[in-house]
Amino acid sequence: MISGEWENQDEVLKQHALPVTSLASRAIDGLSDPFTRPLVIDALLKYLQTDTILFPDDDPPPLVRLQKEHWDPLHAWLKEEFGVTMALAEGFGGVSQSEETIGKLRKAVEEMDAWELAAFERAVYATKSFVISLALLRGHLTAHEAADASHVEVRSQIERWGEVEDTHDVDYQDIRRALGSVAVLLAKSQ
Repeated sequence: MISGEWENQDEVLKQHALPVTSLASRAIDGLSDPFTRPLVIDALLKYLQTDTILFPDDDPPPLVRLQKEHWDPLHAWLKEEFGVTMALAEGFGGVSQSEETIGKLRKAVEEMDAWELAAFERAVYATKSFVISLALLRGHLTAHEAADASHVEVRSQIERWGEVEDTHDVDYQDIRRALGSVAVLLAKSQ
């Protein structure tokens, strides 16, 4: 997998063409370090206050439809898998989760090995969602489904106003590439 990335490089190295290599490097060099690991976990847990799926809207109807389609099942999965119900934001302000919720989700992340944590970190940063990323790592979502769930607001805007070429499409493909590398790494490590 990693050798294949390197074999396909031209004379000039392109970081975006080495997604699995960068995940491996992060796992080995960064997340195996006992000092770095808890700092990364704490940084990822902060997404529980700003997670994309915690900010549902009640208008416009196409956005509400997409949120219900992609996010409601994730809330149900969290309840079933971890016994937690996430607090939802009202308006643009942040949201605080209960200590119990944070504790249960912290435990799930702390149980990850360095490879899983590297994959989870990449997924969280790509999707801006702790929950979507956790569902991907636990096999509840595919990389494609996770990309769609993280792109709900943009898809709603595209349906309403149209796609901005070389922006919306490129962003979506970047998310899919990042999540695809996560899925490949997870599949190879199983």
